[in-house]
Amino acid sequence: MSQPLNRLEKAIGKIITVRLKSNQSYTGRLRITDQYMNLILEDCSEMEEGKISKRYGKAFLRGYNILFIKFE
Repeated sequence: MSQPLNRLEKAIGKIITVRLKSNQSYTGRLRITDQYMNLILEDCSEMEEGKISKRYGKAFLRGYNILFIKFE
């Protein structure tokens, strides 16, 4: 497994922020990841300009759409 995927595996259960190519940002607790960097976040919030705009219980983010991931 590559280093970025190992880092994601170690972050399971921790809070991360994900920026998508569409410029949307989501913050939540990483629940599951896979080899394609698909993510499931729990207690997920959509962020706009550093503030919460929407809250989701769980969110599925496709790895193809991810621009970067910030580990809190």
